[in-house]
Amino acid sequence: MTRLFSMITSPSDRENLVFEIWSGSNQLAEVSHEPGKPVEIEIYPPVDGGKWNFEIEELMSLLQQAVKNLDNKN
Repeated sequence: MTRLFSMITSPSDRENLVFEIWSGSNQLAEVSHEPGKPVEIEIYPPVDGGKWNFEIEELMSLLQQAVKNLDNKN
């Protein structure tokens, strides 16, 4: 099972920073908090057409971290 990791980025198509969640070299999700919108998550399918497999506690922890970081930075 691949461990998840995150990074905060500033994509050109977003007004605010985003919190990316990665599994190995594949992006699993992007959490954003754009003006006038709630915190949203965009989930991407696995590149190889397979399925994601990770510990739920690890994902929950990253999602909590995303909300905290985006609220502080936007």
